[in-house]
Amino acid sequence: MCFILKNGVVYSTNPRGTYWTTLLTDDPMIASQLLAVSKNELFGIGGFRLADVDPRHIKYSGIVKPSRGFSGGAAEILIDIPIPIITVYDMVQKRVVASDLTGTFYAIMNLNC
Repeated sequence: MCFILKNGVVYSTNPRGTYWTTLLTDDPMIASQLLAVSKNELFGIGGFRLADVDPRHIKYSGIVKPSRGFSGGAAEILIDIPIPIITVYDMVQKRVVASDLTGTFYAIMNLNC
């Protein structure tokens, strides 16, 4: 989260690229089920338009497969460049904690980075 807030982008250490989803939810349990991840997601990162990404940088597009007892089913995209973000949404507190729209990526001050 610190990297995202400091740099305004999502960028995975995965050499293939960063997996992204168009899933829109504010419920960590639903996110875990549909993304087939075992940890509850605490933040939603979003705001960029997929149409703004050059198609040459989209390496895969599909649906999350069921895994480890999770249903899967969310759309997933593999992108090989840093992904610009506009908002950070705290799914526990149910509020936007940072937004580039208002120039308030202030949430970094609340984290131990």
